[in-house]
Amino acid sequence: MKKSCQLRILVVCLVLLAAIPYLSRGQDSLARKQPFRTGHTISAGLQVPLNYTLGYEYRFSRRLSVQAQAGLIAAPFNRYTLKLLEGFGLDPTLSGVIDRSFRQGSLISLGMGIHANSAWYSTIFGQYIHFSAGPITPADGLGVYFNRDLSGFSPLNSPAFVFNLQSNLLIGGVRVGRSFAFSNSRFGLNTELSLGKIITTQNTFSSNRSVIDGLGITQRLYADLDGETDTKLHQHGFLPMLNVLLTYRLR
Repeated sequence: MKKSCQLRILVVCLVLLAAIPYLSRGQDSLARKQPFRTGHTISAGLQVPLNYTLGYEYRFSRRLSVQAQAGLIAAPFNRYTLKLLEGFGLDPTLSGVIDRSFRQGSLISLGMGIHANSAWYSTIFGQYIHFSAGPITPADGLGVYFNRDLSGFSPLNSPAFVFNLQSNLLIGGVRVGRSFAFSNSRFGLNTELSLGKIITTQNTFSSNRSVIDGLGITQRLYADLDGETDTKLHQHGFLPMLNVLLTYRLR
């Protein structure tokens, strides 16, 4: 069932990418005859199921543009994102630990847009995501390592020793979108379908007991957790998203 869901999403994205030249054929023919003017556009909206976002685009040629975005990951996007990753095979134990302890997250994104002779466009992008989680109990940490839910084991759930997670993720992906201009207005609406893939992660752990942090056994546990978290997120880290952005053309 999970593999079938993954395959359907990938097929939809590939079909949309392949369809851009046909969707744009014969449209905006008058635009070709008009001299091109560079343009600046700002945007704000939602990238479901990941974040709230603000963005800027500089259209420097008829075919190309560069984009920058910043985003805030907050409720309810953190939970929806984890459930989506579970659909691609992420271990529910790791997902549950992050869900229970998630505190905050943010991202920045850079992209290169490729525009057709129409309102359709595609974007190749890279994202850097930072999020923090905690407090995480030893039961949670060992549960991630052994792929078992140990939250009910009370000796390992003591608040006397808990640790926090700082995680940095690098994502690469592609978007396909369409812009809609409002009549006699600088405002517009962009709708996009994107697919991102977690390329790598870097995970840092620290506890509320600096003395315990310095122990060799604790450092080995942190290293094992880093490797386990990185492997699971890298293997199953596909992020399809639906983006809805309100745009304003500066000029």
